Amino acid sequence: MAQVNFTIVGLGKIGGSFGLALKAYSKLPNAEHQFTITGYDGTAALIDQAVKLGVIDRGERSLTASVEKADLVFLDLPYHDVENALQLIGDSLKPGAVVMDASPLKMPSIQWAQTHFRANAEGEPEAYLVGVHLLVNADHLADHRDTLDAARADLFNGGLMIIAPAASCPQEAVQLVADVATLLGIKQHFADPVEHDGILTAMESLPLLLQLALFRSLSSSKSWEDLRWMGNTAFYLGTYQLGQGDAEALGKQLYQSRDSLLRRLDDTLDTLTELRDVLRSGDELAIGEAFDRSMTAYSKWERTRRSNEWLPMPETPVPTEGMRLLGGLFGRKDKKKGN
Repeated sequence: MAQVNFTIVGLGKIGGSFGLALKAYSKLPNAEHQFTITGYDGTAALIDQAVKLGVIDRGERSLTASVEKADLVFLDLPYHDVENALQLIGDSLKPGAVVMDASPLKMPSIQWAQTHFRANAEGEPEAYLVGVHLLVNADHLADHRDTLDAARADLFNGGLMIIAPAASCPQEAVQLVADVATLLGIKQHFADPVEHDGILTAMESLPLLLQLALFRSLSSSKSWEDLRWMGNTAFYLGTYQLGQGDAEALGKQLYQSRDSLLRRLDDTLDTLTELRDVLRSGDELAIGEAFDRSMTAYSKWERTRRSNEWLPMPETPVPTEGMRLLGGLFGRKDKKKGN
C-alpha cells in the first residue's frame, strides 16, 4: 500500500470536494493507496474549517511549506492568484512532484510553470504541471455556490476530468493524474490545452460576460430605482456570479481569454440581432418557434449531460503506457541516470 502526500491549495468547493473524495476512497476496504492531505488557503479560517469538516488532515499557513513534501498538489485558487502561487512554489516542489492545475485557463498556467518551476542541470523541469478541468455530478449542476460549505464527496461522481497537459509534459506525469481520477471513479478525457481554453471561453467566460452586461445595462438605466426592488429568481440566476466572485480574478479570466471571447461575443451579438429582428417583426409564431427549436436542443443536451455519455467524443491523444501510481514517475529520473 502506497502512502501519498497530497496538498490542496485553495479550499473552496472544488478543492474541498476533491479532498473529501480522496478521504472517501482511503476508507474503502480495498483501497490500494492512502492519502495524507495537507491544505493551504490564504484565509486562515478556511483552513480550520477544512480540518473540522475532514477535508484535510492538517492545515499549513505557509504556501511554500504546504507543498514541500507533496507528491501531488491540487491547485484551485482565484485566477488572479495563480501565477504568483506557481512562482512561489516553483522552488519548493520536490523533484517529481505533479501539480494538478484546476485553473479555468490552461495555457497561461503552462507558460507560468515553464517560467517558474525549478530545472535541473540539463535544463529539464524537476516538477510538472498538468491542467485539469472537473465536470461535476449532474445532480449538483444547479448548486452555483463556490465555497467550502458546498463541498461534497460525491461532487464528481458520474462526472468527468478533462486532462489538458502541455505537449512537453512527461507521459508519466499525465498518467499519474489519470490514475488518481481512476481511483476516484472519475472518467477522463484528454484535450489539447489550447482547444480546452477556447471551449471554456464559450461555456464559462461568455456567460460571465453576459451576466456583467445584463447587470450593467439594467443598473445604469434611468428606471433602476423602480427595477431593483423587483429582482427575483430570473434576475438572480442571470447575475449571481457578480455576488460570489472576486472582481480581479474574474477580470483576469476574461482578459486572458479575450481573443477567443471576442469571437464568441461577435457570434452572440449576431444571434441577439436575429432575435431582435424577430421581435420587431411582430410575428408571435416566429418567436414561439425560436423557443421551440432551442428548448428541444436544450432538452437533448441536458439529458446527455446527466448521463455524461457523449458519443462520439472528440479525438484526443491518450497516454498509452500504463503505470502504477507514483512508481513510474519517481523512477523516471533514476532510469535516465542509468541507476
